[in-house]
Amino acid sequence: MSDTAQTSPPTDRTGLPRPPRSAVRSLVRLWPFARPVRARLGIAACVAVLASCLSLVIPLVLKWLVDGPVAARDPGGVWLGGGCLLLLGVAEALLFGLRRRLVARPLARVEAAMREALYRHLQRLPVSFHDRWSSGQLLSRGTTDLQLVRLFLAFPLTFLLVNATTILVGAVLLLVQRWSLGLVLLAPVLPLMVLCSVFEAKYGRAARLTQDQLGDLTTVVEESVLGIRIIKGFGRHRSQARAFRRLTHALRTSELRKARLLTWILGFNTTLPEIAIGGALVLGTLQVADGALSAGTLVAFLSTALALRWPVESIGFLLAMANEAASATERYFEVLDEPAVDETGRGGPVAG
Repeated sequence: MSDTAQTSPPTDRTGLPRPPRSAVRSLVRLWPFARPVRARLGIAACVAVLASCLSLVIPLVLKWLVDGPVAARDPGGVWLGGGCLLLLGVAEALLFGLRRRLVARPLARVEAAMREALYRHLQRLPVSFHDRWSSGQLLSRGTTDLQLVRLFLAFPLTFLLVNATTILVGAVLLLVQRWSLGLVLLAPVLPLMVLCSVFEAKYGRAARLTQDQLGDLTTVVEESVLGIRIIKGFGRHRSQARAFRRLTHALRTSELRKARLLTWILGFNTTLPEIAIGGALVLGTLQVADGALSAGTLVAFLSTALALRWPVESIGFLLAMANEAASATERYFEVLDEPAVDETGRGGPVAG
């Protein structure tokens, strides 16, 4: 039984430490598995972008509604505007539902194919590999890590593109409606970009550490369950319990560090835009009072800003999920990159 498990940095075939990959380079390696469903992923991304852009049309309808029928006290126009808003909301909901249906089942097949490839490769690896690697590390790579990869392909991969497009289109609409207020709302963009860059690097390292520690913990649990008679026979239950407590404490500490990092970035992503919206509200109210801005334009401007709030706030946890998926992908390919044994029993890469 192994009281401890390896969490050393990955090495290449020469035994030297591998240089750390960027998250993008790691995730690009998923392309051979995602290629069969690329059409569905592309259609789902286009549907999500269309649905997100529909949410930016709603403020324009509100502007027409306030400056037109409401100002003219036209009940018929109000009902017409309300009907348009209802149709836009229903269309947005249906499009997001269609996006989910497009990717749910195909990505489950991608996860199954990756798990099958891992199992097939493990059967071809020499015994020396299985002597070096603990079973829990291999098990966590074939279960938890692949679930993270599937979640990335289903959600963050699409919505990083969708939210970036939404923010860009929304920024153009804000500047067109009122450039002075738009500059106030766009002021936090540069600080948030810097903070997200720093957060991405730190969170990526923390995610890799927790995934390795989870593999170590899985090893202890699996070996303890499978070898329960040996543990009892040799009186090793106390040492196994100490190993379990030590690993769970280390994993808890690492998960709390991840939570603190995520709390900081979510806090900044929420606070800075809210301050900007508050400043734009005060400035816009003064301009409406002076007659330099119509009430409908202010309503549309603030509605657009509120529609962009979720895309901005979600950047933090989307980057977190992407970094976790990148670490999971790196761990997965560490096994696939191991040279297998061919049919003659010699070491080397095996085709297929």
